[in-house]
Amino acid sequence: MPDWENICQQCGECCFEKLPDKHGRLYTSNIPCRFLDVATRRCKVYHKRFDVGEGCIKLTPEVVREADWLPENCAYVQHMRRENQK
Repeated sequence: MPDWENICQQCGECCFEKLPDKHGRLYTSNIPCRFLDVATRRCKVYHKRFDVGEGCIKLTPEVVREADWLPENCAYVQHMRRENQK
């Protein structure tokens, strides 16, 4: 299994604000975290992202399994899908 952190393709989708719709489902807005460089899709404070108080969520396998707000093309989602098919 590859190193979990190296699975990320840096699409930046998880770095956009999530808002609930009228049914309570989360959807990804077009509002990026203030630390996301929208051109490169890289976090400017990646090494300390959990310490800056922006609500950054650590994407563990458990979180990815339950996170219905991650896009289908997320590398973590795809990895978990392949793992579940084994």
